[in-house]
Amino acid sequence: MTTLIQGSSTADPDAVRRYRVYLALPLLVLLGLVLFGAVTFDRQAWPYLLGDEATYLMAGESLAWDLDLRFESKDFERFVDHWGRQPEGLILLSGDAGRHISFGKPFFYPLVIAPFQRLSPTRGPFVANALILALAGLAAARSLETRLGNAAWLWVAVFLFASVSFAYIFWAHADLFLMALTAIALSLAFGARQAIDEEGSMLRWMTVGALAMVVVFSRPLYLPLLVPVFMAVPRLQRRRGLAGLLLGIASVLLLAVTVHWSSGRSLTSYGAQRRGFYTTTGYPEIDFAPEEWAKKLEEFGDAAWVEGQDLSRLPETDASLWAWNSLYFMVGRNVGVLPYFLPLLLGVLGRPRGPVRWALLGAALLCIAGFFLYRPFNFYGGGGAIANRYFLPLYPAFWFLGTRPARIGPAVAITALASVFLWPLWSQPRAFPLRSDSTYRYVSTAARRGLPFETTQSHLKPAGRSDVIHNQLWVKLLDPTLRASRDGDVLQLRSDSRGQVILGSPRPLTGLQLESWGPGSETLEGTGGATVVEVEVVEGVRVLALELGRRRARHPMWWTWDPYYLYQLNLRVGEAGEGTVSFSLLRR
Repeated sequence: MTTLIQGSSTADPDAVRRYRVYLALPLLVLLGLVLFGAVTFDRQAWPYLLGDEATYLMAGESLAWDLDLRFESKDFERFVDHWGRQPEGLILLSGDAGRHISFGKPFFYPLVIAPFQRLSPTRGPFVANALILALAGLAAARSLETRLGNAAWLWVAVFLFASVSFAYIFWAHADLFLMALTAIALSLAFGARQAIDEEGSMLRWMTVGALAMVVVFSRPLYLPLLVPVFMAVPRLQRRRGLAGLLLGIASVLLLAVTVHWSSGRSLTSYGAQRRGFYTTTGYPEIDFAPEEWAKKLEEFGDAAWVEGQDLSRLPETDASLWAWNSLYFMVGRNVGVLPYFLPLLLGVLGRPRGPVRWALLGAALLCIAGFFLYRPFNFYGGGGAIANRYFLPLYPAFWFLGTRPARIGPAVAITALASVFLWPLWSQPRAFPLRSDSTYRYVSTAARRGLPFETTQSHLKPAGRSDVIHNQLWVKLLDPTLRASRDGDVLQLRSDSRGQVILGSPRPLTGLQLESWGPGSETLEGTGGATVVEVEVVEGVRVLALELGRRRARHPMWWTWDPYYLYQLNLRVGEAGEGTVSFSLLRR
């Protein structure tokens, strides 16, 4: 069988071709299934279109029907007509106080989905996503095959479907598009290193440069990826290759700046005056005149990256924050790359050799460090992400690290391990990502029980009333069995259930006082994180004196750079007459 994989001259050519087809079949079948899933996907059944997604969809419609990227009342009305709802969190920008208003997202992804939207406004974007994923998968498989052998096709199937990557087909976000561009650019670059063709080198490297620059322009923190791309140019193609790369990069940069300046008087989609608009704030040209743009921005705030307060935090770093972010980035319950992008190990363990591959790994790590530095409290892409969407465009870098022949065994083993965390996505890939209790549908029981909650990351679900100030303590309620009163003074745990809370304090805690009352309060107990040292009942209130164990973490939070001391407390309550037990936590 090894002989067939390596294509030995002694093997039967027909048997080699059949074996190659068998190895390619899983990828082809899975890509066909997701395309069918996209064609039949009813996105309108999901409850809302929010933020980036609403912005990309409206920008695509503006290109499809008006051939421009200017935001006008007709864009808003057309969106509502197509989707039957208003776009919450629509991100708009203007560089000239509202005279030119455009969409606050790069135009590349809307440009790609626009033709599909013209054919079908509500299904077209997701069909485009499926085709984009297929193109990236096929390009990567063909390129990797030259180095890794026929089993590379199976590895690419594992890369895409034993990770959360495929689930982004059902989101109108640019991250899957950027991942595909990275994969295609690296496929062309590493393919050129295997097959030296002086004739087509100029066009090939122009394409590589253009694709890579789209990724970088869309999110500048991916800039380090250009380094291994330049290093990948073979010595025999050096002059044409470097010229082609520079020409491709310059062309995209010039086009992007021109388009964004003409539509919104901004050089990028992240500059100028920029913010999200909701039904509560009103929309320009719909609820207030464009001339009031500056006044509204002064009232609501400016969310431009180049003017945001994050930039002022760059010189301020904290070792504990970097350490915890590194841990959460790897194995976090909601955003960890190992549970949700486990096939990256195939590349890491594939014996990377040569300066280009080590530079590729270094560039990916440098990009990750950039997110840690610039967005330390949101390195994963916000509450609507499926795991870590900022990592998604970096993921293909790990596909191209390996240099030894691909084997079936590691691919099967990785898939089996990934299934522990990916089963919710595999079983319901088109379901709305949030459950009715506002927890992530993609997070498996194994992840909830075995992986740490990311205490450094803001906007993680469950959100809203799960994040409260309670008796001068910051409290994060991690289970839907727990809830807080409107003012946060009273916490409740559902009858006959368990709950987990994270407590935060600006100074160390040694003990807590747990007070509970009402029917079933006598059954409330701590099951982890604290030891009961005293129990008494005072005027119908059951009071437990708790001695806290070792703190869960210590690091800055998104509202202060002073360190917070964080503790985890596990609770359990028996069957209560009223269905819930009310309690409060106080510092001792």
